[in-house]
Amino acid sequence: MERYSNDRAQTTIDYMVGMSIFLLTVAFVFQFMNSLFAPFETTSDDVTLAADRASTVLVERLLIADKSGAMSIIDEGKLNYFNNTRLNYTNKTTDSNNKTNYQNALDELGLLSEYIIYDMNMSVTDLNGSKMYISGPELLENVDIGQTRRLVLILNSTTGNQTRALLYVRVW
Repeated sequence: MERYSNDRAQTTIDYMVGMSIFLLTVAFVFQFMNSLFAPFETTSDDVTLAADRASTVLVERLLIADKSGAMSIIDEGKLNYFNNTRLNYTNKTTDSNNKTNYQNALDELGLLSEYIIYDMNMSVTDLNGSKMYISGPELLENVDIGQTRRLVLILNSTTGNQTRALLYVRVW
């Protein structure tokens, strides 16, 4: 009796073809299931990018200390003005364009246009966590909020005092 015969099927090749078809089917099912849940995903990437842009414009253009020569050094007087006047959400007086100071600040930060309107909250805390400045509307609870935190040096141009602080920009 002969142990090996020549009429046997190619089991190795059949096994490889069967496993390849099975793995491709499993991969297709996972890919299809992933696309089913795509409409329910959050859009927090948009608001996070808007918060990054707003904090960059604030720190590198609007609040930068004159003749500082370095990034992330902001002027305390400009910060006071921007916090108390430009981002004062409670002041509803309008200018000739029928916009409030808050809306003009949002426009300058790139957060206000004809098609999309973001709200912004800015707060500055010292490194111990105590709040130094808070401006903008209160944070809402059931919306996507993008937040950017930047380490800044607040420079008082008249006295020369320097304070290290964290600047938080929250956009929704």
